[in-house]
Amino acid sequence: MVKHHVGIIGYGGFGQFLHNAWSSLPNVKIIAVADRISPKSPGGLRYYQNWSELLADREVEIVAIATPPFTHAEMACAALQAGKHVLVEKPLATQVKNAERLLEVQRETGRLATIDYMLRFNPLIEVLAGFSRDKTFGHLRRVAVENYAQDELLPPEHWFWQRESSGGILIEHAVHFIDLVHYLSPQPFQSVTGGAHRRNPQQEDIVIANVIYPDGLVATHYHSFTRPGFFEITTIRLGFDLAEIDIEGWIPLSGQVTALVNAETKAKLTLLPGLEILESAETAKIQDISRPEGWGTDEGTDSSRRNQIHSRGNPYTVTELIKASFDLGQPKHAVYTESVRKVLQDLIQKIEDPAHQLRVTLEDGLTSLQIAELATQKEGPDATV
Repeated sequence: MVKHHVGIIGYGGFGQFLHNAWSSLPNVKIIAVADRISPKSPGGLRYYQNWSELLADREVEIVAIATPPFTHAEMACAALQAGKHVLVEKPLATQVKNAERLLEVQRETGRLATIDYMLRFNPLIEVLAGFSRDKTFGHLRRVAVENYAQDELLPPEHWFWQRESSGGILIEHAVHFIDLVHYLSPQPFQSVTGGAHRRNPQQEDIVIANVIYPDGLVATHYHSFTRPGFFEITTIRLGFDLAEIDIEGWIPLSGQVTALVNAETKAKLTLLPGLEILESAETAKIQDISRPEGWGTDEGTDSSRRNQIHSRGNPYTVTELIKASFDLGQPKHAVYTESVRKVLQDLIQKIEDPAHQLRVTLEDGLTSLQIAELATQKEGPDATV
């Protein structure tokens, strides 16, 4: 088996996590790291204090960039020009113009590059993407991301709060979830609005972005870095024509679903890992409570009419209303580790087989960055593309 030699630029907590995640892959060998601070346990790795020295190492084939966001584009361009393939941590850059330059360099050099949008490789997200693309429960109409994160490890002087270093919360953090929407429902965005609140001139800690898509999908991304770690939680609600699906965790592990189904779509629900049906009722026997008692003639009392329903004008045949839970049955670190392994393996598959289609492209990174930048720079109803 061919072993692909990897060098990691940025050997802080995340760089070390990548090293640990990838070290057990049979076709990967981590041979070098670059960081301003010498690693405490380099483990026989070649250590470079200057990242350009790592790029000059002829044995390094793939460069993983795990540094603060403002460095990503410069380092990735240099790595490509040095003949390396690149895996860059999100965001692709802190400004769209720099990301566009990176795409130009990638095309000029012919080297391969991908971005660490590891949510696309989460097995739960893969199932939900299949539901969305196959229209299992009709069209995806709504995505609502609510992210409450701790700020106790982010002192005011941390680079996270510095717009020139991080790009801001929507660029540094929210691009993961913006890309998730595009993975679930690939389509160009139509308009973007954004808003934010500062606790002080240095710390913008609450942000929101609303994104409208041509087919009627509306996505909202709310991120708050304000509370103790005890309250840290991420929830994502997916609203389909015939289903509401709620997942929890920025690494999604479990969730709940309420869905109107027929025999075919009920069978597809079993694709959700650890599915447990909690409630089930025939639609013909369910009372319509959308209007209060005494409203007038209930045209939905006929059972056949209740099985033939409409959502946004689209007709659907359903027979049952189901409420269920699902769970990957794995701890967060295991799912996270396996997802970043798959990101690297996808790049390696493309290196070995040019016909393989990368699951995450630089264009994907650019699109999510464009939305984040628009929402960051423009606030109010006129923030449209």
